[in-house]
Amino acid sequence: MVKKYKAFTLVEMLIVMGVLVILISIGVMVGRYALQKSQDIKHKDAAKILYTALVKYKHINGAYPGIGSCSECIEREFFAYALGYNGTPDNYILKEYVNDGSIFDGGTDATYYYSVDSIDQRFVVVCVSLGGIDDENERGFFCTGDGIGVLPEISPVTDTEIGAQSTGDSLATIVKSMDNSDWHNEDGFSLND
Repeated sequence: MVKKYKAFTLVEMLIVMGVLVILISIGVMVGRYALQKSQDIKHKDAAKILYTALVKYKHINGAYPGIGSCSECIEREFFAYALGYNGTPDNYILKEYVNDGSIFDGGTDATYYYSVDSIDQRFVVVCVSLGGIDDENERGFFCTGDGIGVLPEISPVTDTEIGAQSTGDSLATIVKSMDNSDWHNEDGFSLND
């Protein structure tokens, strides 16, 4: 009588290992995609929180905060100053309006952009880069505000979802020309050098 062994053959083992490698690869890709989408949602929510804070400010003060060289304006890097990461308490004009005074969380590294009409500060646009600081990963931008289609005055942002500069989206160049503040996940807003 011949003994029969019940074991996998080498070919069967290679097939099983091949299937496992394929499944693991698919799992890693799906995980990365899910992580990227969750970061996008975090950035979009943060931009909406900033816009909501600006609306609260406008309801109390009659206009959005200005940017530039006027006496009540923040000269540059609006969000870095307005949320209290730089400057003096006189500059912290939005801090109390963000999440009812709690600390702002901008998500992973990104750049937040600000544009307000220069005539009477009645319209505003807030944008965020989805691909890191200054959209270094070329993923595009998300914009919100009541100034979509109006601001910046010379070349307005007409969409909320904007592609990367590398894709030829001309709106990306417009967003990058707006006042900006870099958000670092570990440090918050920091001044550009």
